[in-house]
Amino acid sequence: MRALIVDLLCNSPFYDAALVNSLRQAEVDVELASPRFYLEPDYLDPYPRAPWLVDITVHCSRPRSLRLGTRAIEFAINSSRLLRAIKRGRYDVVHVEWIPLGDRQTIFMRRLRSTCDRAKVALVLTAHNVLPHDTQVDTREVIRRNLDLAHLVIAHTEHVAHDLRDVLAARSQVAVVPHGPLFADLELPPRQQAEAELGLGVHPVILFAGIVRPYKGIDLLTEAWPVVRDAFPEAVLVIAGRALGAEACEQLRKLEALPGVRVADGYVPMKAMLNYHAVSDVVVFPYRSISQSGALMSAVGLGRPAVVTPIAGFIEQAAGLDSVVLADEVSGPAIARATIAALEDRVALLAKAADDRCRAMMSPTGWPAAGRETARQYHNAVAGIRGGGWNRSPGLVRE
Repeated sequence: MRALIVDLLCNSPFYDAALVNSLRQAEVDVELASPRFYLEPDYLDPYPRAPWLVDITVHCSRPRSLRLGTRAIEFAINSSRLLRAIKRGRYDVVHVEWIPLGDRQTIFMRRLRSTCDRAKVALVLTAHNVLPHDTQVDTREVIRRNLDLAHLVIAHTEHVAHDLRDVLAARSQVAVVPHGPLFADLELPPRQQAEAELGLGVHPVILFAGIVRPYKGIDLLTEAWPVVRDAFPEAVLVIAGRALGAEACEQLRKLEALPGVRVADGYVPMKAMLNYHAVSDVVVFPYRSISQSGALMSAVGLGRPAVVTPIAGFIEQAAGLDSVVLADEVSGPAIARATIAALEDRVALLAKAADDRCRAMMSPTGWPAAGRETARQYHNAVAGIRGGGWNRSPGLVRE
């Protein structure tokens, strides 16, 4: 089985790397079609990238205007080379992780589907989200059309699979393959060393990690934080990640003005990310909505306790994890109560988080199981296409 993981804009290098590694363990001959990540240029070096790729953006990443231009050129070249590689019979499966402008156009997927049909190659698409979280525009029709151009759609949770079928009315076959814990193969530095490097010699530390967007509930965290500080006057809240958009920047500005809040607004390099997790007593996720969370899976993979809101994506991902504290509602007061409870029990929760980290890797939601299930889905898709099980007209359901 020869598979290609496609992420031509390098949107999720950490997820891509973990998926490729799990497929290799499942004995899939896999390549990664992703340019090098310009913010961590060496990160993808250990993984088998497609030999026909060109890397331009990594050499021309500053200023932003130049990066956007070179990324467009890089994408155009690599898209053309991707289609040629499919035509030449290099792959049995082409697995797309992210569709460029996938909520606005279907050109990329239409060209891929047509080329894959002629070559009898299975076209697989991962639906990381049902719909974009931060858009006011109804894009579901375009997204549905893109989903229907895949022979097989992979969702990470049952509720996402349900929404793809019932909310978006996607007609392609949908399979569920869980999102494994990220970075579980890495070791955190000693806490004292991380504290010294970050200048954070205080306890306790609450961490919010990742890109700041309005749907992630920074406004709710702003409401919750004074209550947490009343209970733990020495507590520090660390926001490690860049804010995207005017609304997120304004929310972050209000939170930063509160006592005990430290903000690292910008891309957090891998070494710093490990340090921030090493000093944290709990990682907080005050989200209003999520399909599934790679940031939560990072906390699990690194053995840190978490506080999450009771939304479907978190509830399903947190099932069976003893170190995840579930707020009783999506509100500032509820987040404060859950965070205080986690801090009061932080020693026990850290021990449970270490156990969760070990169990999660070998559980049905761990990467070895995810790799095996993805490989099984690949085999079924290829057999269906080459045996006539799928209608070869783009957008039609399995027969």
